[in-house]
Amino acid sequence: MNGYERCMAAIKGQPVDRLPVDLHNFLMCAQDSGMGYDEFVRDGAAMARMQLALWREFGHDMLLVENGTAALAEALGCQVACRPDGPPVVEKPLIGGPEEIPGLKIPENFWDSPMLRANLEAVGRLREVLGDQAFVMGRGDQGPFSLASQLYGMERLLMELMDEEQTGNILKLVEFCTQACIQYQSRLLQAGAHGTSMGDSMAGPDVLSPSMYREFAMWAEEKVIHGIHGQGGIISLHICGNATPILRQLCGLGADILEIDEKTDLNKALWEARGKCALLGQISPTLLRNGRAAEIAAEVERTVETAGGQTATGLILGPGCALAGDTPKENVKLLVQRGL
Repeated sequence: MNGYERCMAAIKGQPVDRLPVDLHNFLMCAQDSGMGYDEFVRDGAAMARMQLALWREFGHDMLLVENGTAALAEALGCQVACRPDGPPVVEKPLIGGPEEIPGLKIPENFWDSPMLRANLEAVGRLREVLGDQAFVMGRGDQGPFSLASQLYGMERLLMELMDEEQTGNILKLVEFCTQACIQYQSRLLQAGAHGTSMGDSMAGPDVLSPSMYREFAMWAEEKVIHGIHGQGGIISLHICGNATPILRQLCGLGADILEIDEKTDLNKALWEARGKCALLGQISPTLLRNGRAAEIAAEVERTVETAGGQTATGLILGPGCALAGDTPKENVKLLVQRGL
């Protein structure tokens, strides 16, 4: 099996020769490039070149291609700070108040946004070189609720959630973000991605109660998933933090992959995901950055054993979230080699 075949078998619950391995390593790509982050995230050729370089060095099965968490927000009109020493962040929300929500529209120059263009170009270049040797996952940036928090401002959005008079406006905002997510992820598939992914961590239990998740986020994630499936695409959902309280709902949304980090109960996740979706994770990026070799090896072996061993299907082994740019390469190699 090659990397693409291994990932597809795991996603479909079919036999694998070994667990496939993913690396969420776009920050390492940026660091290794020698460029400032502000230049790198807007240079699709450089992004593809560094993804290929690290793939050749590490030999992982899935390449998760992205340039941070602000690409969609920038394309929709948020003021974004692109910093030379770190990933881009939203500096100023788009929306000044709830009265502006009904008039929201996708900008005419949406696809001219530098970070959207760069990610689409990187995906296209990678597929051109790799074909079906490895699984190219085009990260579709933020999920609907997380994107809404960027457009509106997270603190203000959380306050508005408590105001029943604003419920209608907030739902309209999340619906607008849902349509933007579908458009971007569809374009990533058209660019050549084998699958796409959205991160909706602001909707997770570390931020929202399960009831608020159901009211303001779950339906929107499901809508994106169905939209991508309607085009024959594969889609992954990423939730940071402890997703254990909503695992049943997450696994029932229809996503092909659920990405979980180390705070989520792996045994419960494996149980809820059985026959519904594959899991991706859940090795701690902090451990991979700062841990000793013996600690990393023990954690990887625990994860593999919990999943059912090297030939268990339904799990793609990898970090639970993005690897820091300065993660030691020997630690990454240990993760990949322990997964082989």
